[in-house]
Amino acid sequence: MSIPTKIAARAMFLAGLLIAAGCSRTMLTAPVTEEAPKPSAAAPPTGDNAPPPPSRLSVSSGLLSNPLPKVLNLLSWVDICDVLVHKDETKLVSASHYALQFIPGTLASDTTITIKEYDPNVLDVQFGPHGVRFPVSVVLSIDFAGTAADPGSATYDKREPVLYWLNDRTNQWEEVPGGRTDWARKKYIVPLQHFSRYVLGGKAGWKQGPPPRED
Repeated sequence: MSIPTKIAARAMFLAGLLIAAGCSRTMLTAPVTEEAPKPSAAAPPTGDNAPPPPSRLSVSSGLLSNPLPKVLNLLSWVDICDVLVHKDETKLVSASHYALQFIPGTLASDTTITIKEYDPNVLDVQFGPHGVRFPVSVVLSIDFAGTAADPGSATYDKREPVLYWLNDRTNQWEEVPGGRTDWARKKYIVPLQHFSRYVLGGKAGWKQGPPPRED
């Protein structure tokens, strides 16, 4: 046998051994792939991705039935009044639809009074400092001219205006007692024992009607 023939035969013999031994990964072994990571479970909706709370107020007798969780964080409240009132002075603090009458004894100490609203066309307001209580009531007057409480308005709903406050502990709206309607001046007047968030709404039923029209 010639030398080239011997070399060729030896090469074929070695190739056969390699194949038999399974040493050729390209021919006998599937390519290795990394396992794709499993998607993590979706996080429960919290914070900014939580569904928004209901925003429409539903008025029932004596109570706004729709609690508004987190609503203070969703609304863009605007500071429309920031006035220092001394505890021993008589002072009227007013802005937008609202006027607060202070007299000596209303405040236990000199206090900066704030009024905030998010829409001048909605009678929904925050008075501050939030939660402050008064030894002597502060008198609130709300001008409702042109609103649904105004008999001369196209949106008049024929319901007596009533003031409600948002109870932070129960997250429910509760009626503020002692209010009265001045139909002639289109104002709702009520004493407040503390500062909170307030909304003027309509009460189901009718306790008194507007003054008769003079033709």
